[in-house]
Parts: sequence; structure tokens; C-alpha cells
Amino acid sequence: MRKILTIAGSDSCAGAGIQADIKTIQALGAYALSVITAVTAQNTRQVTAVREIEALVIEKQLEAIFSDIRLDGIKIGMLGRAGTVQAVSNFLASFFQAGAFWEKQLKNSLPLVVDPVMIAKSGDRLLEEEAVESLKKNLLPLASVITPNLMEAGALLGREISSLEEMKEAARELLEFGCQWAIVKGGHLKGEPVDVLANKDSLYLLRGQRVDTNCNHGTGCTFSAALATLMGQGLAVPAAAKRAKAYVEYCLEHGFAIGEGVGIPHHFAAQRPWKPEALKDGSDAAKEEF
Repeated sequence: MRKILTIAGSDSCAGAGIQADIKTIQALGAYALSVITAVTAQNTRQVTAVREIEALVIEKQLEAIFSDIRLDGIKIGMLGRAGTVQAVSNFLASFFQAGAFWEKQLKNSLPLVVDPVMIAKSGDRLLEEEAVESLKKNLLPLASVITPNLMEAGALLGREISSLEEMKEAARELLEFGCQWAIVKGGHLKGEPVDVLANKDSLYLLRGQRVDTNCNHGTGCTFSAALATLMGQGLAVPAAAKRAKAYVEYCLEHGFAIGEGVGIPHHFAAQRPWKPEALKDGSDAAKEEF
């Protein structure tokens, strides 16, 4: 069984964050490990408190896992503050540069998916402003794929992104931070939900169907965790992104309410949690060359 590590914050109502990641990874047939970076007090309506885990404890969690377990993929979500970004990026960079460890653990390019979590669906800020520069300088260059939504991509680039053409330009520019691939998620645009996936050579349009539901808490966490899992299971990035998007849609279709606010996608809606038509190799995604 493939082993996927999620490095993220805890969501007490379990719709997003590390709980959503663990459910996603397990639903897709892998084993989930976790490093908790922050604890939030939140429900389906709001975030009422956030407490970051001290950097030393985060480092110790990472050391415990990396010293014992061979991983197949990593997803990074909420980091909260600059010190946490620095601690995680320093740890990963040191291991990526360690020859013996690299040969054993990273010989096959261990996928690292970074979801730059900045603002909760409720509007609460989940990443300090001073942490954004550290994220861009220290963590994004290590990433195989980054998965910002429109607001997050805008925050990284310092401008508003509000159209498909602007998403394409943003995906190209995000690559300048040093990541191998960038996905700009277009779910907040009106009409057909289209995500833009780019590397230095190609650009893909990942089209989907909009699900009319209020049960969408944690969709960004779910998508990035699914992407890391599918890449860890050996899929190339375009195919993994296509399947991850289909998985999220399926979860949304079967979502349910647990409180008075935003509902929860159903991560375990079926034993085979994606639609049969999503089990293609991704070659039918619309592709544009730069």
C-alpha cells in the first residue's frame, strides 16, 4: 500500500484540513500519515480560534516519520505562519539535498503537492501575510505541483484573477516560483468550472461539471490530497489532476450537512469513488502549447 503524508492544520468539524486529507487518502486506497501544523476551533459556520504548533514539535513529527517510513507522496496544506513555513521547507530541503536519503527515498521523484491555504471559506485568514513571502521563496521551489484557487493565486501574484485568460497567464507566472507544475483552480468563476494546469512546456484545461450544492467545505484540501495520492500511485500529473477533479465532483454530488452552515463532501461515497469515465489517461483534456 502506498503511503502519503499530509502536513496541514486540524479542522475540528473534519470537513477540511488534515481530517479531510486523511479521509481522501484512505478513500483512494493509500495509507495516510500526518504532521499537524495548527489546531483550529471551527464548525460549519466559522473559525473561532487558531493555535499554531511550535516549530520544534513540527520538526519532531517530520523526523519521526522520515526516519522510519518510506513515503510515496506528500501534500502540504495549512501552515499558518512564517516560522512554520520555514521549519517545513528547511526540513524538506535538507532531506532533498541529502545524497543517501535522496537515493533511497526520492529516487523516483517523490511527489510534493503544495496547497497554499490562505483564507478559509468563511473568510478567516489562515496564513499570516508575512508568511506569504517565505512560502514563495522557500517552499514553492520544492513543489512538484501547487494548487491555488483564484484568490490564492491572486495573493501570490499581487493582482486579481477573474477570467480564464487571466488564469492561463497566472499559471505561467506561478511557475517562475520554481515549482514544476501549477494548477489554478477556477471553481469560483461563474459557469463551467475549468482549472488550468501548466508546466514549462504545456498548458491543459481541466473541464468539469458544476455541482449545485452547499456541501463544499474543504474541497481544496480534498483535491490536493487526492492529487498527491494519485501521483504517489504512479499517475502522471495531467492524469492525476483529471482524476482528482472527478473524485471531488463525486464527493460533492454525495455531500451532506452536519450543522447549520456549509456542508461536507462525502469522501467515502462509494468504494470506487470516481466515475468510470474519469478512469481515462487524461489524454482527452484540452491542451494548449505555450
